[in-house]
This record gives sequence, C-alpha cells and structure tokens, in this order.
Amino acid sequence: MLLYLAYKNVISKKSSFVIILFIAFAIMLLVLTNAVFDSTENGVQETFISSFTGDVVIRPKSDKPLSLFGDETPVTGKLSEIPVLVPYGDLTSYISQNPSVENFLPQLSGRVAMRSEKDDTLAYVFGVTPDKYLAMMPAIQIEEGAPWKNGEKGAMISRDYADSLDLSLGDTLEFIVENGFSSRIRAVPVKAIYHYSVKNPILEKIVLVNPETVRSVFDISELASSESVELSDEQSAFLESSGDLDDFFSEASDFSESVVTEKIEYSKEDMDALSNVYTESTSWNFLVIKLKDKKNTQLVVHQMNKYFKDNEWNLEAVNWRKSAGNTAFYLFILRFIFNVGIIIVLLAGFIVINNTLVINILDRIREIGTMRAIGANKRFISAECMLETFIMAITAGIVGGILGIFASKALTACQISFTNSFLVQLFGGEVLVTQVNFKNLLSSFLLSIFIGFVAWIYPVMTALRINPVQAMQGAK
Repeated sequence: MLLYLAYKNVISKKSSFVIILFIAFAIMLLVLTNAVFDSTENGVQETFISSFTGDVVIRPKSDKPLSLFGDETPVTGKLSEIPVLVPYGDLTSYISQNPSVENFLPQLSGRVAMRSEKDDTLAYVFGVTPDKYLAMMPAIQIEEGAPWKNGEKGAMISRDYADSLDLSLGDTLEFIVENGFSSRIRAVPVKAIYHYSVKNPILEKIVLVNPETVRSVFDISELASSESVELSDEQSAFLESSGDLDDFFSEASDFSESVVTEKIEYSKEDMDALSNVYTESTSWNFLVIKLKDKKNTQLVVHQMNKYFKDNEWNLEAVNWRKSAGNTAFYLFILRFIFNVGIIIVLLAGFIVINNTLVINILDRIREIGTMRAIGANKRFISAECMLETFIMAITAGIVGGILGIFASKALTACQISFTNSFLVQLFGGEVLVTQVNFKNLLSSFLLSIFIGFVAWIYPVMTALRINPVQAMQGAK
C-alpha cells in the first residue's frame, strides 16, 4: 500500500520527471567521464607497462623519492647514490618461486649528462641485459643495428633521440656524472636504434646501456653471487685451511735447471666459460616483474611487501604508477581537475534537486495535513517521502547508466583521432576508444541512490513540521 501510494504520487507530478531527468543527465555525464578516465588510465598503464615499468617493481626502501629513473629529488650538484637490492640472491629465489610471476629482470638506473660529437644533453640510463629487456618490453622495436653481446660495451637509443642529437650507429656516447668537484666519464658506442609503439617524450630520453658501464660511471661495487662459482674439493679444502703459507711449500725442492713448460691452447668455448664466471652480478637497483595476470597486481604487491616485512628485508614492491614516479603524475593532475569539475556539477545538481523536493513537499501541504488528520503518523509520512525520493533516484540511476552506455558508444563511433603526442600517449593510441565497465555503472548508480538519500532528509523534516490543522486550512 505504501509503495503503491508513493509510486502514484511520483507519476502524478511533472516535477518528478524533471528531477529524474536532471539526475539521469548528471549520472550519464559521470558514466561517460569515467569511461574516458578508464581509457586514459588503461592507455597510460599499457604504454608504461610494455615500455619500461612492467607490472611490479621491487626497489630498496629509501627516504628519497625513488623511481625507475633514479632519485627524483631536485638536482643539487651532488651525486645521489641509489641503494642496491639486498639480499639479491634470496630475493630472486623468492621471485622465481612465486606462482604469480611470469618473468623478471634486474635493472640499474641513474641520471647522467650525455655528450656526443654533435650535442650535449641530460639522459636517463638503464643498465639492463638487452635480450631479456626487449623480450619483456614489447613496445620497444629495433629499427637499426642489434643489441650488444655479453661482455661488450654498448648503448641503444630511441629514434627521436637519435634524430634530435643527429646520432647514428657506431657513434660514441660519453656519460658524465659529476660529484662535487670531481666527475667520471665513460664512453660507449651506439649499437642499436629503436622506437616505442606509442610516442612518449619522457621515454624518448631513456638510454639502454650495458650494466657494467652503468656500475662504472656511478661507482657501484660489482659483487658476484658465490653460487655462480663452483669449486673442487681440493680448492675448498685450500680455502678452508688455517695453516701457514710456508706449509703449502714444505715438500718443494730446489731446482737449478730451468724448466720448460708446454704451451697450453684454450678453445673459444673455454675462454667464454672463464669470462662468464663472475657475470652474475648481485649489484642492481631494481627488479622489474611481469605478472601472469595483471588483475592481481595489488594483491601480489601486498603479498610481497608482507613477505619482505616478515623477513626484515629493506625492500618494497610497488605498482607501475609508483615505479614511474613523476612521469605519471600528470595523470593524477588531470584526473583531479576533472573530478573537481564533476563534484561541482553534482553539488549544483544536489542543490537544485533538494530545492525541487522541498517545493514538491510544500505543494502537498494539504495532502499531508489530511493524511495526518485521518491518523497517519510521522513514520508513515517519512516512509512515503523516502520511497518517493528513492523511486526517482533509482529510476534516474538506471536511465542515466543506459544513456551513459549509448553516449560512450557514440563517442567511440565518432573515431576521434589525436595528433598531439601528449594525447596519443595519454590515451594509449591515436584514436579515442571508451568502454563502460560494470564497476563504472555500479559506482554511478550508488551515487544516484546516495544523492536521493541525502536530498530526502531536509524535505521530510519539512513535512514532519507541518501542523495538520493549518495544513488542512492551506497554510504554509
């Protein structure tokens, strides 16, 4: 009975349709805006993950703001050292056994002054193993040349960087790091030129370099894992012995004649094996991880950080956004500006809706007074007003969601294209593609219900203050 009465009151008044249409329009705008936001979020996320961040990054805990670009504090003229991952061996063992991890690779990072034969500029150097890095970052496509091999020095630069500095294959790059009054300079040849699938002005300044050069220019001690060196029983006994050095030569005898030893020839395979004994360095700043399922990123990050805390490791796992540092900050600014605009629209809408509901209540003074006179208590009046408001809010939420879906499809069908590089990398492509998801619709619908609930409070208080006798006489 109460629900039927509320429904009849809603459909019998033109003001109800005005309120429904206004709320529906606000919900439609909200759904459409969130769809655009999701497009920018997914575009930037996909661009960053496939270009340099991966899904998760493990970094040392530090008081300084760290990202994959290094220390992001303002330049002070003093070299800022980035901590290395400790314990690296135990960390990689844990990550290797994690069922959520598909692949991972270590990385060194830093900011340097880069000098070529043509120009000088600032650059971000990433010390990586090229084959693993290119396999994990599908957005990077080699145009010319080839990555350096193990044991070689080399650098890979973006096409835009190469064109702006007039660089080509074989040119020499000098990396300069100043620390107070001293500086270190290391030179490497350009081995390859690549491009990103989506242009990004920040990414163009990344230079991929062999890890040994990065450690050298930043004066990072290169430590090798003891697991990479296999010793025989005799060698182990020698190292564990505590005797005097003379004891090792006690059985030696003197020779007065010269001794001619046979020349030993080593094959290329033997030399390569010897040179690779200590290549498994444990001096790395970051561990970049690719997950099997990106939807579980936050859960994996939480589990990793809990494991680090339980084992008292001074490490932390972060998602792609935090690992990108200031390069992703503009997305927060843009989202904040739009959210402020939406909030202002909703507040203005709430004021209009609230005033409309109040006027609607005042126009029904005689009706409410009559109901009170024939025995309707305050609870009944309150429930009726609440149901009327909720009927309008629920209807508006459904209509607004449907309109938002159609508006999103229409916006995508318009094939809006971008030529500005900032917009291209913001939306993850040259064409705007929006898609409404269930989470978007649910949040908008719940907001509609919330608006209806808040807007119901003041009108119902007004209705309950009406005196039945005065109401029947038409007083307001």
